[in-house]
Amino acid sequence: MAENADNLPRRTLKHHQLRPGMTIQEITELSFSYATLDAETVRFLKANFKGASGVLIGNSGRETVPIAQVKELDQLEAIVDLPGDLIIAKVALGLPESLYKRGFLEFKVTDSPDAPAAEEPEPEAPAIAVGSDEAKRAYQERLIQVKTFLETVNPALESRDRASNVIEEMMDRGRAGHFSSKGVESAIEEVTGQNLGSAMQAIAGLKNSDQTYAHCVDMSVILQGCYTDLLEQSGKKVDDLVGRLILVSGFMHDIGKSKLPKEIIDSTVAFAPDSKERIILRNHVTYGAQILSDMGMHKAAIDVAHYHHVKKDTSLLASYPDVPFDVVPSMVRFAAVVDVYQALIGRRSYKKNWVPGKAIDYILKRRNSEFDERMVDRFVASMGKYPVVSLIRLNTGDLAYVLMIAPKEHPERPVVSIIENAQGEMITHHEILDLMVEPDIYATEVVDHYEHYNETEDQAFRIFQSIEIS
Repeated sequence: MAENADNLPRRTLKHHQLRPGMTIQEITELSFSYATLDAETVRFLKANFKGASGVLIGNSGRETVPIAQVKELDQLEAIVDLPGDLIIAKVALGLPESLYKRGFLEFKVTDSPDAPAAEEPEPEAPAIAVGSDEAKRAYQERLIQVKTFLETVNPALESRDRASNVIEEMMDRGRAGHFSSKGVESAIEEVTGQNLGSAMQAIAGLKNSDQTYAHCVDMSVILQGCYTDLLEQSGKKVDDLVGRLILVSGFMHDIGKSKLPKEIIDSTVAFAPDSKERIILRNHVTYGAQILSDMGMHKAAIDVAHYHHVKKDTSLLASYPDVPFDVVPSMVRFAAVVDVYQALIGRRSYKKNWVPGKAIDYILKRRNSEFDERMVDRFVASMGKYPVVSLIRLNTGDLAYVLMIAPKEHPERPVVSIIENAQGEMITHHEILDLMVEPDIYATEVVDHYEHYNETEDQAFRIFQSIEIS
């Protein structure tokens, strides 16, 4: 008589450790794409997990509901109680790789007594070789993308300024008790309708921002850009509804500051960690969650406002409100990384800007203490070792701006445009240089563009803005 699966010991395994004969009881780790369900994913779940349950982040915390009840924009944390007769629960040849491509990363399984020995995982596809014909063919597509990106820089700058004004006006109205997302929705329509997100994300790394209004705009477009990138890498496309929700969550994540005295949020001095002003500032997350809840905003946006300052080590003074880290949804953990990154690259009157590459290094050093390491890894994978607009020195001695990040297998080989030669002479005729097709040239270090180009506050941005590719 076969042993009941409920009485068999369960093991937690990654996808490449699964083998035929195992039965999946739970899917305990999902990719970032399940933090906000889209319509296609909901249909997939309902068709393939009949009788199973989903663990959602709901208004009252985590709740387990039948998969048949999940809906678009829900935040799915795990899939549990898989019936043993589900096809997707029975591990067969080829299933582990299919599950991984679908964003299922970790599993609780039981073994059949007669399960065969584990098989070696299939090797990953080889990376494109530097200087290969394949790299040269890929360059043509990248060339088109880079030219399109450069054409949107000026309109993106204008849109960023308008959106920053919208945030300030929204908060000023909030101080008078009138909260509305109408202006934010118009700003989002402009960003999405003109496809300005990528250029606005890049501008954030070169153009000074204040600590509240432009910060919200920059954080929003970086969050949405990285989110979209991560989903597309997994073969999915972000639909308009989810994309707009991510932008709204970023635009309004600091709305609670509208409940604070304006002289505190616009202060030109740094407050001590235990100061009265710092204690007042910490209240903005609670205020923000309440404001968005009263406005009837989606739970994802409320959670971003409420928990974006919660650290993995909750004993840190910078961690608030006082909640366990495991109540923070995946999307908010990712947003927390983006929020700190933008705060580092943004201007504060009491500190210098960090350039994008240095900010990435800072995030990586706090990968296990402040942040969810999985979210850090995904953020860095999206931003690249040398984010777009990084000023880098090449092994030739030339200085170049990054126009497209490098492949993860070759992080020192982004697409660039040289703007200053090794002798310190500025280049007036710009060309796109794809280091994937130039085997003898590669990036060696990040250069602080604010220090190197410091004749005026925005000299580094103006130089980037002058790049024209014929």
